Amino acid sequence: MAGQPKHRISRKRLYQARQRYLPILFALAGAILVLNLVGVLRITIEPMQFVLNVKIGFPGHTVLKIPPIGSISAKTHGYQPLQLILALENIDLDQLRQIAFTTDFNSQQELVGYFQSKINRVLGMAVAKLMIIAGVGGLLGVYLGGTRRWAYLIAGFLIGSTFLLLITTATYYGYNIQAFANPQYHGIIDAAPWMISMIQEGLLKVDQLGEQIQSLAANLYAVFNQIEDLKDIGVLASDLTILHVSDIHNHPVAYDFISQVVAAFPIDLIIDTGDLTDWGTPLEAEIVNRIEQLDVTYLFVAGNHEAPDVLAKLEQTGNVILLGAEPLEIMGIKVAGMLDPSAESYSPQNVSIHELSQHAVRINELYGSQQHGIDIFAVHNHRIAAQIEPGIFPVVLCGHNHVQSINQTGATVYVNAGTTGAAGIRGIQGSQVVPFSLSVLYFTHDPELDRFVLAAVDSIQVQSLQQSFSLERTFITSERRNQEENVENSRQISG
Repeated sequence: MAGQPKHRISRKRLYQARQRYLPILFALAGAILVLNLVGVLRITIEPMQFVLNVKIGFPGHTVLKIPPIGSISAKTHGYQPLQLILALENIDLDQLRQIAFTTDFNSQQELVGYFQSKINRVLGMAVAKLMIIAGVGGLLGVYLGGTRRWAYLIAGFLIGSTFLLLITTATYYGYNIQAFANPQYHGIIDAAPWMISMIQEGLLKVDQLGEQIQSLAANLYAVFNQIEDLKDIGVLASDLTILHVSDIHNHPVAYDFISQVVAAFPIDLIIDTGDLTDWGTPLEAEIVNRIEQLDVTYLFVAGNHEAPDVLAKLEQTGNVILLGAEPLEIMGIKVAGMLDPSAESYSPQNVSIHELSQHAVRINELYGSQQHGIDIFAVHNHRIAAQIEPGIFPVVLCGHNHVQSINQTGATVYVNAGTTGAAGIRGIQGSQVVPFSLSVLYFTHDPELDRFVLAAVDSIQVQSLQQSFSLERTFITSERRNQEENVENSRQISG
């Protein structure tokens, strides 16, 4: 050694250092490359299935994808080079029903604890699988770097696994869930903040909400049993009776309400002016099954909260017919409708007032200059309905603003059913009580005109927290419509 030149000693040390440290670098590079290419796992947090995509890179962040609504991202751990992308893949509806009906969440803590236990178990399994993936990447890195010795290959596997474990541990302890208080939205940007605030409010009020729902269920059961008393008022003699509902907003109790009215009145046909759901997701579309159980022909015009998944489910339901611009004759009456301008998209946002006005203009231009013979025209938004010129249609049905009303201008009667679902979950959480409401339309056949003519409308409301309901009957005449003497006294029946 003493006789060797200094430059030869230096080269030998450099070679030894390379032999010692290069496998480590190759192992780290291989682990990063393989994780970024195939670091995808399917995980299940009952009743939901997710796809977790893990990537090594800066800045560290979390992305939550909720098809088809969009995605939400936040800088939850900027100093750790780990990017987490979690996409909702599926919801097992059978498991969801089982959890909903067999699990009793009496408090927010119980709800959080239920999911936290499942998340911790799934998280441990996911880290273990990712360590194996990173370990394989480390082994391949060493192998492709030219080292074939088993000791080095095993060391490469351990280096890759340890690297992943260190990063996930650092991310776990440095994770800031509060970063989602100021997230970035992609997709339905305007709607996402409303969705998150509604979820947060629902979690914060889960105790109070549970008590309200229990009280609501008990009160409504008592009220629905009294709807039979409406027969004491006298069901009008008519040739055709149509039930008008609107804005159910996922409220399952709405169909109990509808079922009671169908049982108490000789309903021939139901017309729904939209907003059956809130987001139009496949999960929400399950409420369509309640429509099929009614066993009554159900005409539907889409509102701004509908989406392709819900409309597809409706089309597959035997007793449902989606209304369109082309008149449909059923039971001798002609009905047509126009879906909301924002329907058939995944955004529940309202369009501008100008766009609504243009939509009404198109309806007036399309039907105003022709003999169409339409007896009832249905739209969702009350603003569009109000701008349909009087005389084009005898009856215009609408909803959207959750306010029940009957107005007559010229030869046209405008009927707003209000909200048959009491504005859904927002109605329960709101400071003001929103009643369940619907309208019953009585038609008689005019032999001279050879068409059905609206004779009267029953406006029915259920005040859920007061154990009472009301019925207001409005008679429609050709000379004086909606005059005070044409309206029967409201009958209030308290439980």
